[in-house]
Amino acid sequence: MFNWRETASDLLKQGEVFCLVTITATEGSTPRDTGTIMLVTNTNENGISEYGTIGGGNLEYAAIETARNCLESGHRQQTLDYILGPDVEQCCGGRVELSFSVVKAQEDMPDMPALKSASVCLFGVGHVGSAVAIALAPLPFTLRLYDNRNDKIIGGVLPYSDPVDAVSAAPKHTLFLVMTHDHSLDYGLVSAILKRGDFAFLGLIGSKTKRARFMSRLKKDGFTNRQLSRLTCPIGIQGIQGKEPEIIAASVAAQLLQKLEASYGENT
Repeated sequence: MFNWRETASDLLKQGEVFCLVTITATEGSTPRDTGTIMLVTNTNENGISEYGTIGGGNLEYAAIETARNCLESGHRQQTLDYILGPDVEQCCGGRVELSFSVVKAQEDMPDMPALKSASVCLFGVGHVGSAVAIALAPLPFTLRLYDNRNDKIIGGVLPYSDPVDAVSAAPKHTLFLVMTHDHSLDYGLVSAILKRGDFAFLGLIGSKTKRARFMSRLKKDGFTNRQLSRLTCPIGIQGIQGKEPEIIAASVAAQLLQKLEASYGENT
């Protein structure tokens, strides 16, 4: 996912001047939402002079042209309103307000809210876990990867020996994914997460048979029906039957995005 703050910081370190293009208001159907940002420069040393996107099409083309005019003229700030049909011949039918701000130094950077994201803890970086990690990497998630096998502790993967300790280290409202190589380890992690309670999602990889066995054992261990209702197994969105790691990963990524969108709605 495009992190405009990091890109802006990198450009300033390189001595680049850029125009910050921000969607400040929308009405009706629009290609991107309020708060979307792209950066436009006049240089083109690496073949790139635009970073991020406000939705593409004629709207973005017009915005880039305006941003470059701001950079060339020294016009530091302006706001323009676009009706997508008549103004830029896009059939979305909505209206978009864009602000243009020329940034020459760090102090020119506007005070804007941080990007929305959610914490994901993934236990088990085997074939499926690795594919899920790749699928989630460009999305609005802060990802922590855990494995207890020495040969998997590479590239930022965190080791752990006690499932309870690993689970307790996660922040509140974390989305947990449990997909280790060992069912007993899966069970220890699931138990620790259910006991903790303050999580946003708990997904366990496995079949309906695995779910039934886990549910039976969890009930015997004293977990309530309300607690058990928060365990998702199998994981992934409905309607996708493929079992290849990459297909499972795409399905799980979509499921977590649904959870993230739902949490946005609850907080607005």
